[in-house]
Amino acid sequence: MTPEEKQRLIERARAILLEQVPHWEPATPEESDPSSGYEQLAAAVRGALAGERGGVPTLHRVFDERFFAATNSHHEYALAALSLALLGDRASIQRIRAVSAINLNREAKPLALAILDATEEPLPAHGESNSSPEKA
Repeated sequence: MTPEEKQRLIERARAILLEQVPHWEPATPEESDPSSGYEQLAAAVRGALAGERGGVPTLHRVFDERFFAATNSHHEYALAALSLALLGDRASIQRIRAVSAINLNREAKPLALAILDATEEPLPAHGESNSSPEKA
């Protein structure tokens, strides 16, 4: 996969996350419950979009804990899969492969797997370069 193709995949994943995460945030600050799985997931997704790995345990909980941030649509799996892919978390490949390809996961699952398959090292945060100086 060329760097341009990989970048297009990353941009698509970011676009999906940016479109979806507002649906997971409370409408007003008074509705915010920091212990809510939905709020924790939204915070982890926002962190992944910024290249912060601190939310990885929360993203893993989506796959590992049966009712964590659970919805009828299963969109939580799409958000977690794409976020983990953006962070280059190759340890999550098996988790992502186990997701049913329904609803948003129909696009998110293969997209996340393609990004991870093309990634040998963690991906750069948005706006950063993944290139390193050439060795002499």
